[in-house]
Amino acid sequence: MTMTAPQIAAQGTGLKARPSRFLILFQPHNLVWTIGGVIIIAAGILGIVLQLVPSWRHLYLTQDLTATFQAPLSTGHVLGTDNLGRDLLWQLIAGLGISLMIGIGVTVLSLVLGLTVGILGAYFGRTADAVSNVIVDVTWAFPAILLAVLLAGAIGPSVTTVVLALALTTWPGYARIVRGEVLSLRERDFVNAARVLGVPKLVISVRHFVVNLMPITIVIAVYYVATAIIGEAGLSFLGLGVQAPMPSLGLMLSVGQQYLNVSWWPVVLSGALLALVVLFLNAFGDFLRGRLDPHGRVPRR
Repeated sequence: MTMTAPQIAAQGTGLKARPSRFLILFQPHNLVWTIGGVIIIAAGILGIVLQLVPSWRHLYLTQDLTATFQAPLSTGHVLGTDNLGRDLLWQLIAGLGISLMIGIGVTVLSLVLGLTVGILGAYFGRTADAVSNVIVDVTWAFPAILLAVLLAGAIGPSVTTVVLALALTTWPGYARIVRGEVLSLRERDFVNAARVLGVPKLVISVRHFVVNLMPITIVIAVYYVATAIIGEAGLSFLGLGVQAPMPSLGLMLSVGQQYLNVSWWPVVLSGALLALVVLFLNAFGDFLRGRLDPHGRVPRR
């Protein structure tokens, strides 16, 4: 039987040839995760498109008071309808899109803040390090729910309130990781060589620190999106986040629990989708962690 070059090389060293990273996703024990991930990603992209194309919003905003609380698999509504007769399938897709948009926004803002404060603290002197540590400690001790209440009172409950409240309370964890990595990187030979050559600290930070932090950042970003989605659902459930008629998984849970004695499917379906999305993101984060962070610098969730 003809053997490939990697197999021959592996046989010569007594090791098994490892499949490519892309093919690993399609192995039998990962196939379910791959199919589920493709469905979730496709639904999330469609949900985002629904928000960006105003002419499509009628799919989840159209009300029919003559068709309220229709059960799943009813005529014209695969997953049934809610208390206002809106199609639950489109509500879930649109809510997932909004959750992903909020999760990505929170993650980007958190990573930018954490990266900036972490590098400043670890590489720009003891004073900067002391100040950044104080800021991190104070921010970390501030509850996200309290910040959301304050922001809701100042600017009103909205998507902006959710993004700011979650981003301003989640970035310290990334800043701690960045600080530890930069403290290690700044002692490497390539950083010392750049410093001897007179390369400015800002250039070193971007060229060496940011680039070397990218694998860890990608892994953390996946975890942060999952955390932000849970946080958004919680704040929206309490009435501090996304407001009607804009759909949200947390808002659907909040409204649906008022009608549990009439219809259970809005609560069950929105809760199940929320759990599946977070489960998939955490599993995908673990997969990326094993591939991009083999030294275990990012703690498992």
